[in-house]
Amino acid sequence: MIKGILFDKDGTILDFFALWQPAIKPVLERLMADYGVQPQEEYLPVLEEAIGIKNGQIDPEGAIAWKPYDLIAQDVAAVVKTVVPDLELKDLSERLENYFGNEIACADMKEATFTDMKSLFQQLRERGIFIGIVTTDTFQATWKCMNDLELTSFISFLGASDNGLPVKPDRSLLQKVATLWECHPAEIMVVGDTPNDMRFAKNGHALAVGVTSGVGTVECLSAYTPYVIPSLADLLPLLERLERNRACQ
Repeated sequence: MIKGILFDKDGTILDFFALWQPAIKPVLERLMADYGVQPQEEYLPVLEEAIGIKNGQIDPEGAIAWKPYDLIAQDVAAVVKTVVPDLELKDLSERLENYFGNEIACADMKEATFTDMKSLFQQLRERGIFIGIVTTDTFQATWKCMNDLELTSFISFLGASDNGLPVKPDRSLLQKVATLWECHPAEIMVVGDTPNDMRFAKNGHALAVGVTSGVGTVECLSAYTPYVIPSLADLLPLLERLERNRACQ
């Protein structure tokens, strides 16, 4: 029986391609201008590839798909340091966070979801299922997003990249959630769009559910779990199927 669900944010609750992909080029251009990386047209594709983008396609295992800002900064720094040898990684990480935050802040979050999230979370809570968010974005950005979507009252756990908790795919994060919710890790479902989300579930002995609404494909997600659905619009039918199967055992 599923007693709690941990949701990834970008690509799962929110449309990664609508929010993040349009922000990538402006952010990289600002960074190149800041650090004097020239010519921009030559370095832009190199920087894109460094964070997991090639020919406009996002690699589900690439940095932009799942890493927190400090790790994305390491990948970007590998390129920028060829021009700026004394680059400060902390400064670069802060710029990435600020620039992406500014680009995405203007978006209408409710227009970027795949289903009525308030209705979904309300139905889950009516079933007695705990709800948590686990993301590699920052706490402030994530909480603002959940507030914009009017979801904060449903959420009993939020794991972000900067609020002192382990980061996906660390199994100890799932163990902390299981302790909070007073359940076994096997009674927790993890829903996400990347292979890293699936590894997080597997590492912590939770039930992994992949969604193809983000950067992950059926092929890369099904390597970790038999449960792959198009989007969160299909989550309740999956839960009902799992409950029926359990009742028949």
